Amino acid sequence: MKLLCAEYNGAGELAYSVLGDNALLRNNEDFYVPDFAGTVSCVPQLVLRVCKLGKGVGERFAGRYYEEVGVGVRFYADDLERSLLDKGLSPSQASSFDGSAAISSLSRREGSVEEWTYALRVNDTVVRECRVEDLPHTPERLIAGMSRYYMLKIGDFIYCGGFPRLAVRIGDRLRLSLNGTELLDFGIK
Repeated sequence: MKLLCAEYNGAGELAYSVLGDNALLRNNEDFYVPDFAGTVSCVPQLVLRVCKLGKGVGERFAGRYYEEVGVGVRFYADDLERSLLDKGLSPSQASSFDGSAAISSLSRREGSVEEWTYALRVNDTVVRECRVEDLPHTPERLIAGMSRYYMLKIGDFIYCGGFPRLAVRIGDRLRLSLNGTELLDFGIK
């Protein structure tokens, strides 16, 4: 099982990355800021679970490749990322460490997810609310694009990305809901 992640810049341009299952943070466990991290930021995301083996999937068929949907939060070690980039090295280490991808329970998809919304609250204040249709790329387009580079396998998770990053600090409490139902609730330690 792997985590396929969409990464956007401010202009909505897209790149894909792959994380191992060591990055998963499950069951509303608290996120512990690693000693190498310094400052940490996060991005709330829609998460899909792949239900069918696929390679080179056409966008019009991509909706057949996921049946379950949830939410997640990707964490980034910002200082480490800047340091790696300054040295001309790949920054992937700054977002693929243990526990860097929180995930909620997933539920069966009913109808089109484009009308769905998810919201992130930090310390009881809504800091990000997003409709799936407002993402730069639809889930189907992401699946089609990712499957050009990576074999989709049953059980893989697709993190649909988002922008911009939000700074978090030790002591913060993150709550993420999907269509008004809270699915994630954990602390930053």
